[in-house]
Amino acid sequence: MITIRDIANQAGVSVSTASRALNDNPRISAATRRRIQSLAARLGYVPNYNAKSLTRGEANVVGVVFPPSQSSTQGNPFFIDAMRGINRVLTQRQYVLSVAIGETSDDVLANVSAMVDQAKVKRFVLLYSHEDDPVADYLRLAGLRFVIVGQPSVSHDDDYVDNDNVAAGEAGATYLLDKLHANRPVFVSSAVDWPYEQNRRQGFKQIAAKRGVPTVETQLPRADAPIASITEWLEKHPNIDGILATDDLIGLSFYQRWQHVHPDAQVPLVSYNRSISLPLPNVNFHSIDLYPERLGAAAAELVFRKHSTEAGHENRIILPFEQLN
Repeated sequence: MITIRDIANQAGVSVSTASRALNDNPRISAATRRRIQSLAARLGYVPNYNAKSLTRGEANVVGVVFPPSQSSTQGNPFFIDAMRGINRVLTQRQYVLSVAIGETSDDVLANVSAMVDQAKVKRFVLLYSHEDDPVADYLRLAGLRFVIVGQPSVSHDDDYVDNDNVAAGEAGATYLLDKLHANRPVFVSSAVDWPYEQNRRQGFKQIAAKRGVPTVETQLPRADAPIASITEWLEKHPNIDGILATDDLIGLSFYQRWQHVHPDAQVPLVSYNRSISLPLPNVNFHSIDLYPERLGAAAAELVFRKHSTEAGHENRIILPFEQLN
């Protein structure tokens, strides 16, 4: 059976480029698209592996796809809780989950395409969303059923489950400014700057603007980046008096580096996911629970519904998050 990896190897391109070309993605040049599509036709490539008929030849498996990462993303408590919710629903339906992980988008795509071609997996939950994702492109091309945890690109009518992350950013900023009395807050995101982080930043900035509060922003460097870069940034911003971070792990990592540079400065920290179960000594730490287990369960329920673009069809689900008091 011919796979996308076979086509990519023969065409001398990456797996993601081959997938995008087959999906007629305009980011790939017209000449390259024609060349790869012609090659696929000559090789007899069948993109959906007869997958559009979901009632025949389907394994009782749902693929759960992690974002590409060189770090231990799969150990993030948010994803663990989301998988717990997914697994609860799948168990009721006598399905099991299979995980797709990889350091790069090509690695993840190869894993997913192997699930489809070799294991007949035809339903997927993506635990992330970003623009021009080759995995989502591949699943659309194959006519497979998938749901995204997170809001997809506006250019696609994908089914998804998410929180209102702009509102979550507003809630975090309101608590930090009004309850914890920060006047010079910093917003901290990952180096990837995922769409949910962009939305939380938007909410943060909206509240800060309403309050007339000046803000600064920074990104936590990747694990393999030199620590000097964030140290230099912290030295240049000694007056920060509050932190809003896009998740607990990012927030606590930033706070530890802050304390290393400013050991006598105590600043409050607000973040998301409530993944730290034990109280932290000497840290004024507050976390907004996004209820990831509920998100995972809702995504798993949705992946068994038929996709529809009809008005009123609940293929886009926004779940509430915790409100800090």
